[in-house]
Amino acid sequence: MKPTNKIALITGASRGLGRNTAINLARTGTDVILTYHSNQKEADSAVAEIVALGRKAVAFKLDTGSVGAFGDFVKQVRRSHQADP
Repeated sequence: MKPTNKIALITGASRGLGRNTAINLARTGTDVILTYHSNQKEADSAVAEIVALGRKAVAFKLDTGSVGAFGDFVKQVRRSHQADP
């Protein structure tokens, strides 16, 4: 498939439906920003699988139930985007 030059943001993508969605989007040519609540090992595994498919991926810890967590999350996303050539 032709790359889409799009980035998907998927919350809860370290396992289950979120992980499956992230990997399937990567297969269609989409880069992925994924979030996880507590299982960094699984999130890192999902990132590795996406990168192995030839797409870009990053994982950030985010508690979507805490409004205060979003400021730091946005900063992390911006930093990761600026570091991307």
